[in-house]
Amino acid sequence: MRSKNVLLSGLLLLLIICMTSWTFSQQGRGRGRIYGTVKDTAGNPLKDVKIIAEHIEYGTKFESKSNKKGIWAIAGLGTGYFRISAEFEGYGTVFHEMKVSQFSKKNPPVDFTLQNVSVQDFGVPDIRNEEAIALFEEGNKLFEAKEYSKAVLKFEEFLEKNPEIYQVNINIGNCYKEIGEYEKAITAYNMMLDKIKEGKPELAGDEGAARALSGIGETYIKQGELEKAAGYLQKAISIFPKDETLAFNIGEIFFKQGETAKGIEYFTLATEIKSDWAPPYRQMGYAYLNQADYKMAIENFKKFIELAPDDPLTPTINNLIPKLEEMIK
Repeated sequence: MRSKNVLLSGLLLLLIICMTSWTFSQQGRGRGRIYGTVKDTAGNPLKDVKIIAEHIEYGTKFESKSNKKGIWAIAGLGTGYFRISAEFEGYGTVFHEMKVSQFSKKNPPVDFTLQNVSVQDFGVPDIRNEEAIALFEEGNKLFEAKEYSKAVLKFEEFLEKNPEIYQVNINIGNCYKEIGEYEKAITAYNMMLDKIKEGKPELAGDEGAARALSGIGETYIKQGELEKAAGYLQKAISIFPKDETLAFNIGEIFFKQGETAKGIEYFTLATEIKSDWAPPYRQMGYAYLNQADYKMAIENFKKFIELAPDDPLTPTINNLIPKLEEMIK
């Protein structure tokens, strides 16, 4: 009885604090701070990645960039749910949704893993025209140098001279996506799909079709149209189910939209594709926790810790596990 009274008193105190501190969290602003890291799929830290924290209710945005060690931080956030995204030229955008408390001394860190959006090399070995090869390679070099506006001109010139190498539409779409000309990006990806469909009735197993659909999905992510994005990403992975990052991103979309079971389905798929990749286990832990399935939450959190003992989130999750174990006794 005494413990219940203590809990009730604590909740009432928290309610009073929230009410009296309302002015500090107007429009999503306050005293809260979040932080984390950003790396590529090889584990290398990425510098100057743009991190955006957007308050879901108010739309208030806060921005930061990662340093040379891949570490980032954002301060001045109010209490509420935020969508945190990591954007970097040449890499696919990744996002995460979390509840931030301006009263907590330490909100959980958010660690991003970005996948390089490399240009495609379709058909080059079959090109016998040295001038065409040089043009294509020049486009690749410009893309890698993040000079996307110049790169797309080279790829479009290449396509004009070599219309049979329609796969270069992926390169064109990737360039326009990075520039922010989303309609042109989607048009290029769809041109790729149309050409593939001309030659085969079924797209299953076609990596080019999967990349085109994935490109459209990522373009919609950049525009904030997550429901459309999820549809295209699902189609992509159903055609070519070998991309763990793609599966993980679909899981994140469903999880943030409240479709926890669907999120778990795709996080699980990510682990089946790459069993030693830690992030999906962490997110499954949170997803099962959201469903009050503490046993499965513990199981996945422990797997995450096993695979990522040095991850900044590991101490927090380590401290959470005993509390969950108490709840299932």
